[in-house]
Amino acid sequence: MEKLPEELLDHIVCEVMNPLPNRYNTSYGYLLDLSMVSRKFRRITETYIYRSLIMFGDNEAELLQTMSSRPELSRHTRGIHIMAYYRLPSKVLDFVLRLPNLQRLDIDIVSCRLSKVIPILRLPSITVLILSDVSLQRSYSRDERDWTFVNDNITYLEISFSSSDIVWEDGEEMRSFAAVFRKLQCLHINSIYKGPDAASLNSPAFRCLVHMFKHAFETTLRDFSFMYNDLDHGDMYGGDVGVSARFDARAILRHSRLEHLMIDTICLDTPRHTQALRSLALGPSCLPASLHTLYVRHLVASGNLNPVEKNLMHSDEAQCLSQLVNLAARRLRFPHLERMTLAISLPAFFEEVASRVVRVQSRQAKVPLELMFMSHWDYISDYTPRSWPDYDAARDPRQSLYDPTYISYDNKGLC
Repeated sequence: MEKLPEELLDHIVCEVMNPLPNRYNTSYGYLLDLSMVSRKFRRITETYIYRSLIMFGDNEAELLQTMSSRPELSRHTRGIHIMAYYRLPSKVLDFVLRLPNLQRLDIDIVSCRLSKVIPILRLPSITVLILSDVSLQRSYSRDERDWTFVNDNITYLEISFSSSDIVWEDGEEMRSFAAVFRKLQCLHINSIYKGPDAASLNSPAFRCLVHMFKHAFETTLRDFSFMYNDLDHGDMYGGDVGVSARFDARAILRHSRLEHLMIDTICLDTPRHTQALRSLALGPSCLPASLHTLYVRHLVASGNLNPVEKNLMHSDEAQCLSQLVNLAARRLRFPHLERMTLAISLPAFFEEVASRVVRVQSRQAKVPLELMFMSHWDYISDYTPRSWPDYDAARDPRQSLYDPTYISYDNKGLC
């Protein structure tokens, strides 16, 4: 092994450590073990150890001391995940600003204003920014001049929201933050699901955020996901009608050039005060013609159904399903569409009707269509892989493996 050229050993280390330590895998064990094999491996693995850093309270002092005593190590760092701090310490922020080749920053900004990351947004090297524990804040007049700059290098932005004391339409600081980005290609919005800090990403949140990032939607944005998570489970937000009137998110979405979209149909609904039938609010006119992939999650409104009625095939909820499945057949409307995924949450008594509707309508599909049924307990789960599932043939009523018990009440405890 020692006689092999360093280029080959470097390739071996690269394959073994793919991916490098990150938010979901914080272990350096394999790298440290490799560094003990030989001096040559130690020299090679050192660059990988410092290429992707994980910083948290327990290792902060040692990491800062090492990087201070050996400043040449900072040139290896391409990514860093800064785990939860209460109010981001200045020494940690200063350390980040001294990493000359930093490209990916994943940071928890608990109890911090977004203005705290302004120096980071000015760094020319960062292309990927992941912010967690973001809460809405009002802007003060003295802060407005701090946001008079643009960022042309960040193309990927992911935001995980925590709870806030203000409503979405009053989040002026988030509006200033969103206006900074001029070359954004990917925008992913989710929330902290569990505990008292959970944020509710409901329809008003969707409308406000789409409007805040309006410039990105109109220009460079190609990939957008909004992980709808209504902690009120469908209760009407009092300002929904007013928010819809002020922020026409449907029009912004329709006129965008998105290629990849992940969305819940509730975000496309118009407030019930102005729309009698749900099915009239859904359809191809809500979505951009540029789509290549589409993931749609849909909640059948059981309150609109009477389980003892015999004509549920003619219900508005059945019509909604028909319209959604037919999106995969609209080749003229979506000429670039390559794949569509439709995850449907429905009550058990509607399963037979829904199965008939989707089986019949999917025969007209012009692109691969992944269909799944899920229970209400799946839909409201705080476990994202359960509430936004990947395709599973056992949930597809068209497949021989289909298992209708996935939507039964008894499965509420499954993960």
